[in-house]
Amino acid sequence: MPGSKPRLCIVVPWIYPLFNPESKGHFGGWEVRMASIARSLARRDRFEVCVLTADHGQPHVERHEGITLYSWRGREIWGVPQQSAKPGRLASLLQRLRLFQPRNLPAGQIGSYVIRPEMLEIYDEIGADIYSVPGNSQFSGELAFYCQERGKPYVFLAGSDYDLYPEYGLEPTKADMYGVPYALKAYTIGAASVHVLQNARQLQMLEDGYGRSGTVVRNPIDLAPRFPRSPSPEGILWVGRSDERVKRPSLALELARRLPETPFTLILNQGVPETHASCLQEAATLPNVTLIERVPFDEVERFYASALLFVNTSGFEGFPNTFLQAAKYGVPIVASDVDPGGMLSEHGCGTTCGGEFEKFAESVKSLMTDQGAYAECSAAALRYVRAFHDENVVIAEYEKAFLSALEGKP
Repeated sequence: MPGSKPRLCIVVPWIYPLFNPESKGHFGGWEVRMASIARSLARRDRFEVCVLTADHGQPHVERHEGITLYSWRGREIWGVPQQSAKPGRLASLLQRLRLFQPRNLPAGQIGSYVIRPEMLEIYDEIGADIYSVPGNSQFSGELAFYCQERGKPYVFLAGSDYDLYPEYGLEPTKADMYGVPYALKAYTIGAASVHVLQNARQLQMLEDGYGRSGTVVRNPIDLAPRFPRSPSPEGILWVGRSDERVKRPSLALELARRLPETPFTLILNQGVPETHASCLQEAATLPNVTLIERVPFDEVERFYASALLFVNTSGFEGFPNTFLQAAKYGVPIVASDVDPGGMLSEHGCGTTCGGEFEKFAESVKSLMTDQGAYAECSAAALRYVRAFHDENVVIAEYEKAFLSALEGKP
């Protein structure tokens, strides 16, 4: 209808607990980021915002904070069905046969990945003008395929540097650590109408690896503190999923073992069940570790407000919301490997250790004892987050990116 607001659909399977605190599901950085974006866009009222989430036992359609939430209605949405047929070269993979079911839902194959028509029914029901999924996964690939078939714009939102590795286009017969074929990930990047990146490195990866341009938009955060900063902060905070492939909680536990006199709090969201169980078992042997399996989103900032340091042990990241939550309270950050956007090395918000565990442990000890260096990092963290991540400023850039996708839709 002329003059009506465009309908935007954002797909985030595990976001529901951030809209309904009574739901006990787990969530992570992607969910926090997208909930903030969805809420802010809804408040600005330029879009009719919809969010598609997994079935957590909620009604199929709900309204929360001006946002329409849809559920996948009990379907099993995880898993990557693959065929054993040998795929061809990438150039031909991206132009494979497109088959249609009698109900006119698109089906096809990208590399070894078979597009599942039943997964696409919900998108027709939602009937959005623009679709987006954070990250590069089987969900992204299927949605990008759907958007091409229906002639609608798909916005690629990078979740981490891992989403843009050039190997996806160069070695399409391989699969990533989660079993998603490289060919599907390369297809997703190529099929997007607009690319939104979290940092300059991701933009360079997109340009060099895929010959596409994009827009860097920083993660937004509400700068208003939910809790007062403790006048006597103590201990070290770690927050992440129980997933050794990315978050590597074992390194946080090893750090706690190295510093037995320092209290540690680990907020360990459910990830890989075996890893989760082993972390629980190991943490029980460390008297200085408090491991918490779930914290409601409205309460998590309480831990940042009382922490002396925040540590990160991920092997790779995009731009973690945990860094912004720490910086919001002036908590210095020590990372074993990552340095998103030069936040630590260039902006002075903490220290990154280049994957050297000994340096990681020494940096933590140094910041805890050097009051001058600590004060400098704390002040820098506050300056940085206020200058670059205020959601009131950043959300206008997301709005512009989504509108540009609509203007240039295929």
